[in-house]
Amino acid sequence: MTNEDIPNIAPPQFGTDGLRGRAGDAPMEPETLRRVGAALGVLLQRSGQAQKRVLVGNDGRESAPWILESLAQGLAAAEVSVGDLGLCTTPALAFVTRTQPVDAGVMISASHNPSHDNGIKIFAADGTKMRDDDEADIARLAVELRPAALRTPRIRERSELLLKYEEYFATQFPDLDLTGRKVCIDAANGGGTELAPRILRAFGAEVVELACEPDGFNINEDCGALHPQKLAAAVREHGACLGICLDGDGDRGIFVDELGTVRDGDDVMTLFGRQLHAEGRLPGGRLVATVMSNLGLHKALREAGVAVHVTPVGDRNVFLAMQELGAQLGGEQSGHVLFSDHHLVGDGLYTGIRLLATVHDGAFAKAFAAFSRFPQELINIQVAQKPPLDSVPAIAAKVAEVERALGSDGRLLLRYSGTESKCRVMIEAADGALCSRLCRELADIVARELGA
Repeated sequence: MTNEDIPNIAPPQFGTDGLRGRAGDAPMEPETLRRVGAALGVLLQRSGQAQKRVLVGNDGRESAPWILESLAQGLAAAEVSVGDLGLCTTPALAFVTRTQPVDAGVMISASHNPSHDNGIKIFAADGTKMRDDDEADIARLAVELRPAALRTPRIRERSELLLKYEEYFATQFPDLDLTGRKVCIDAANGGGTELAPRILRAFGAEVVELACEPDGFNINEDCGALHPQKLAAAVREHGACLGICLDGDGDRGIFVDELGTVRDGDDVMTLFGRQLHAEGRLPGGRLVATVMSNLGLHKALREAGVAVHVTPVGDRNVFLAMQELGAQLGGEQSGHVLFSDHHLVGDGLYTGIRLLATVHDGAFAKAFAAFSRFPQELINIQVAQKPPLDSVPAIAAKVAEVERALGSDGRLLLRYSGTESKCRVMIEAADGALCSRLCRELADIVARELGA
């Protein structure tokens, strides 16, 4: 490593879920990624003299190979060896990282974003996402250090380790027999394309596959957790008992019951929260959810004697709160559901299989019936800048007006995305027409003031 003649790069800015952006543009371009790899290697080398090892997986985007090569060049310059899991989900990468003698894992993925984006999520040796202070160190070192002369790194193919993840399901659900039950799976043409159908079939399920043909460009394209409509139609067409809809990297799951009704993270947390509490397995009688969860979740859980601890958006925030509170269950409306006995890792496939193991008769519509959703409207606005929202007079005035109109029968959430140049306007109200009108009015003002 040398600090001489360092070309200028912008410091990589880690967001709520690692680095993310358009592939080929900073920070997702070769020079920055080489430096991030080198910085991660330097950080790992601080702990002892043994050979350091990093595992890398990807969700199938066309840009994954050259991103892997760039990261590996930086890691090799720091004398860190690299193993490639290939196509896999984020929870599979986290599991293998935790259970194998490696020092870190890196997932190349932009989750639910379109194929032209990509990103990296870094995991510590215990399979948890790297801490904020370690990410800050990597960002600083990436600017200060330059990898030595480039050389072709040796990347060892380690896809066989994914068998450990598949075997884990068999040990977690030893009595589950899905023989005679039909399950539809939408893998978003992403990381779960091969793993998810194979694991479901290992339990005896008859599997109907949707969006399981990745070509590097069709990830999340009219499919996956953001677009469950085709899965809902397939469940009805094939008479399936459940549909499982993953996002691009498989860490979130949206579900479809046997009637074709789409069920999100709030449905799932209500079902498991009430079940675990009734069985005396919900410590403190509470679970963790974010500010995005529907008021219907709070109502259904309150009626069952379950409290909800609310955090800011992001599965990292849910994870930290669950750790602090010793909570068994937490998650997000978007489909990240975390269980303490699943190592607090969001895993859409695990959640789906746990649903199948819990609702033995396949009557999911009845099992989800306790949750009744308040009308909710969410509008995402592309923005050119992100000033504090309360510093923009027109927005602040409209927010005050909306909150007065909602009173105690609704709520407003206005925030910036942590991973995209977007502002999210979300309103809930008992009156659906009022909800839609107020959301549209506020979104129009945000677009006028901040829109790209």
